[in-house]
Amino acid sequence: MGKRARNERKKRQEEHDPGHGRGRNDFDPQTSNADRDDKIEEKSGDDFISRLPDDVLQRIISLLPLRDAARTGFLSTRWRGLWQSGLETLEKDVTVDDIGQEIGYFLDDAKKLGLLTSVQKFGSILSLIEHCRRIRFNFGDSGFLLATMMPNGSLHLDFYSKRNESPIDFELLWTSASYYILPFYDAFFSAVSAFNYVRSLHLIAVTNLTSEAVSSMLSQFEFLDNLTIKECHGLHSLRIDIRFAFSNLMIFDCLQLKSLHIKSNQIYKFWFRGLLPSFIYESYRDMEDAMLDFRGGPGYDHFECKHSLSLRSAIRKARILTLCRWTFEVMIRQYLAAWKGLPMFVFSELEELQWIDNEVDEHSIDALIFFLKSCPSLQKLYINIDPTSYREPRTRQNMDLVLDCKRLQCLEVVQLEGVMENCDKMLLAKRLLDVVSKETKIISKSHENRIWKFEVSLCQQSQIQQPLLQGMKHYMFVEVNEEESGKLSSKHSHADL
Repeated sequence: MGKRARNERKKRQEEHDPGHGRGRNDFDPQTSNADRDDKIEEKSGDDFISRLPDDVLQRIISLLPLRDAARTGFLSTRWRGLWQSGLETLEKDVTVDDIGQEIGYFLDDAKKLGLLTSVQKFGSILSLIEHCRRIRFNFGDSGFLLATMMPNGSLHLDFYSKRNESPIDFELLWTSASYYILPFYDAFFSAVSAFNYVRSLHLIAVTNLTSEAVSSMLSQFEFLDNLTIKECHGLHSLRIDIRFAFSNLMIFDCLQLKSLHIKSNQIYKFWFRGLLPSFIYESYRDMEDAMLDFRGGPGYDHFECKHSLSLRSAIRKARILTLCRWTFEVMIRQYLAAWKGLPMFVFSELEELQWIDNEVDEHSIDALIFFLKSCPSLQKLYINIDPTSYREPRTRQNMDLVLDCKRLQCLEVVQLEGVMENCDKMLLAKRLLDVVSKETKIISKSHENRIWKFEVSLCQQSQIQQPLLQGMKHYMFVEVNEEESGKLSSKHSHADL
């Protein structure tokens, strides 16, 4: 009787035992707990932590070490900027008019710590962040400024304020009367302003409340090499009038910008993402790297011919270029309207092109080929089809005035990306055969990074039933293996932006 009761009790225990069906030595409590946690996570289905308000998340992040706090920025786009505002920093109550003076004091302290004068190399971004210096300037109820000085000479000024649905228009002005002079004596370094040690400046979310103070402060950066302006809602006009050459100008997502006037000895790299403003570029040398991502459309009421000529002149010597089809058509339409025996423009030094379009049809392909025939040195072509890109009202244009150039002998690869049906890919690839060489590889890349290679072959008699089709060309995309995929595919220099 007792044995039977023990057997029944043992049977019930095995049915509820997580290690049921395994030997005593096979049971792994960690595996069991992991399985249980997976089931709990599947039942929950929601990320409750990310649903917390920003101020609560920032408070949580402020309790973490700097390295761990920075890692939270990789969790998702929601967490990307939270760690910067969540970290505990020095705070100071100031007025908006004191921004320039306070930033000067901040840079003086950074200079004394060697953040501006010493050249350091860091193995990772996290290592770089650990050596930065930060301070928060409070403007009362109107907002605050988070200033971060990196040890590589990069200053980040991130403005926080209540965002209005209808931001007030303002302008930014950067002027300088100084020429770029190389200092040769240590005595010069000891007397120079700390502003002149800053090589890279990032202005984020400047508003009409802080625009005058920022413009006043900009004039003190005499040796600035890189300027990034991002998400400045209400920025209506930007004018840069400096006497020295600086390398990089980047403007991202300033959607109210209507007017952009640049006067400088040289800008090597110009990256712009947003709506196309009226554009004036005055420089002794042309840009070498230009990203003109105007897929959102025009931000102007009337794009005059002088703006079109200025934009074309700025990029005519570019080696790397991103261009939207509708932007090119605006430039070429005004050029052809005034074309009276003038020589056609040629992008003679262009090596890498990213072409953005909203669809694939005969008209859009004509515009692409029209442009390609003016790029004799092109080596890599990336065609990105984005249906959300701006659609310019179509007008009849004479595409026969283009240079009668030979095939693009330097073109190594054409990569098709974005949203395209198989028939669109086939039409585009077949049309491109008219301008590319036999050695040019045409590939198609999916969102999952799968690669198809375009191939052309002659129909054999064994493959067809109608003898009349023998010898005709057969077109198809063939998927390649992973090893060959790594050799064929590549990224445009502006792709990760």
